[in-house]
Amino acid sequence: MSKPLPAPDPAFVALRTTGSGSVAGAIVVSAAIGSIAGGLSGLVWGGIGGRIAMRIVLLTSDDRVRGITSDDGFRIGTISAATIFLLIFTTILGAMAGFASGLIRMVTAGPTWAVAIGSTVAAASIGGAAIVHTDGVDFRSLEPLWLTVGLFVLIPGLWGASVVIVTERILRSPSMTGLPAQIHRRYLGAVGWLALVAVTLLGARDLVADIGALA
Repeated sequence: MSKPLPAPDPAFVALRTTGSGSVAGAIVVSAAIGSIAGGLSGLVWGGIGGRIAMRIVLLTSDDRVRGITSDDGFRIGTISAATIFLLIFTTILGAMAGFASGLIRMVTAGPTWAVAIGSTVAAASIGGAAIVHTDGVDFRSLEPLWLTVGLFVLIPGLWGASVVIVTERILRSPSMTGLPAQIHRRYLGAVGWLALVAVTLLGARDLVADIGALA
């Protein structure tokens, strides 16, 4: 007597029965969830985390930097209206980047931990390159350089990991039943990895150049 066939994957059934519409639906939902996760992560890591990082490097730097206006427009060592602007800005920026992250996740084959690592490296590379710069006072006056650079490369990296993990957990939650949750394993699996590698290389090139100029 033959053994009964295993129950089909609900996500695969949804994919087979609803056709390309489910593909577009899953990608849109993933991008929307990624945008929300990105905004919240931007607030936590970029806004609050960024202020904590500035406080840390202030404590390790010479007292002469206290009260200097940073490259972001706020006085180092103080909390002002500019801090509120920073929180809003990092939330909006995080939401925009999270939208892209949600799209990339759906075309990136592999387990969550692997994609989270890839996104962490890519975000740390391109985010660090955007934050670290050779002009202004932040990275020339705050000391030590390795700590200042390290913290502001770490922050976007933590953002990247958070967005992938939160987005994936929501997509795989019972409330998302009916969406092809495994679509990223069946469609354009290499596209996301190519994008992550390209972003990493571009960011690393600029980041290394800036660090070399500052050292």
